[in-house]
Amino acid sequence: MAAIGLGPACKTAGEVTVRDSEGRSFLLRCARERGDCSLNQQAGPRAPGTTPTLRSEGRLFGVCDRSGEEAAHPADCRPLRCDADADCPAASGAASGTCIDAHCVDPTHEVVAADSVMLCLAGTGLGHSLPAQVERYALGLNCGTPCRIPAPCAKR
Repeated sequence: MAAIGLGPACKTAGEVTVRDSEGRSFLLRCARERGDCSLNQQAGPRAPGTTPTLRSEGRLFGVCDRSGEEAAHPADCRPLRCDADADCPAASGAASGTCIDAHCVDPTHEVVAADSVMLCLAGTGLGHSLPAQVERYALGLNCGTPCRIPAPCAKR
């Protein structure tokens, strides 16, 4: 189990099982104190030698595979998937999570390049070294200002 600092992602106490675009599921437990959370992988493929962490830099929530003490490489993050608001962590002090277009989001934030990268890499497997992943990473990274999700990545 990994302790993680989630900033506004963990303002509401409770537990929620979250799942990412790669078929992994995690138990996210948050205490009342901001940032006092843990993420424990329950099922799905594992990235050897990494610790799963929750990330929300922009609009999307994702799970990143972090090696050591360094921040996770942006291409090692995959978006959280959902069917309903209850499938998502609460953001920005909200009472519950928000599920839009089958992704867990913080609707108060703008879309940023990290969101575009996660969507472009969704469903490509773990890691970032396969040729298709390298191509998708470059596509997602170049989303412009303001960031617009590239069409091939928008419905992943």
